[in-house]
Amino acid sequence: MRTLLVGDLHLTAQIILPMVEQKVKELGIKQVILLGDYTDAYEQEKNVDLYMNELDYLFIWKSKMKVFGVEVINLLGNHDVSYLTVTPRRYSLQSADGFLSVGRKLLKLNLQIAFQLDDYLISHAGYTQDFDLEDWHFEKITENLIDNLDDLEDHVGKARGGKYFLGSPLWADFDHELSFLPNPKYQKQIVGHTPQTKITTVRKRQFELVGIDTFTVIPIKERPFFKETGSGEILLYDNGALIPIKLDWQSDEVINKLNEIFEKKS
Repeated sequence: MRTLLVGDLHLTAQIILPMVEQKVKELGIKQVILLGDYTDAYEQEKNVDLYMNELDYLFIWKSKMKVFGVEVINLLGNHDVSYLTVTPRRYSLQSADGFLSVGRKLLKLNLQIAFQLDDYLISHAGYTQDFDLEDWHFEKITENLIDNLDDLEDHVGKARGGKYFLGSPLWADFDHELSFLPNPKYQKQIVGHTPQTKITTVRKRQFELVGIDTFTVIPIKERPFFKETGSGEILLYDNGALIPIKLDWQSDEVINKLNEIFEKKS
């Protein structure tokens, strides 16, 4: 099945997904996989309206794609999980009511930890030697499964400032953990989580590891107030082939939209 895979959105769904939708139409796509981290962005911790608008847009967009015969798979990211376990972080939305509302909206997206796309295992951050797949990782996360998320949320590797040698499938760093010690049971993996300047493939021994987090936004103090550090590529999976597809991400139009919806750094 022709599939598009999209890296971390971090409150830019209203900017990125219309571009993805255009590629869906052009390429005859029947499945879209979003790799998580729908929430949180630099300097946006008090921007309640942005969080609410983003998650409402995501739900409506997913519903619209279903009407068009396109299945949207939503994976869970490390930034999203905090809202499900009700464990606020310093980078989370700094509003008690808003925080709880984000968790409820995320549950409506039918999130899951992992997805198997033929030979490729897809997750937010990847499976290192510290973690094996469990059956529930492929299930939709409901309130009954939230307690299962604690270990995945807390298992942060040293590369990301945690106490463990390697991170969980929500936290594993692509450059310093997954690429060095991938789980030998899953030789082909596609992940987001670790920002890349472009879609990056690491091949070593029998492994093929692909990082697709290419949409990072950094706030700056002077105009244009934001800069994009990634290429804005998404990944087309077509009958076993992986093909980077570049979106019009590095553009004045995107900068203008960021200025409209993001709070500016002072």
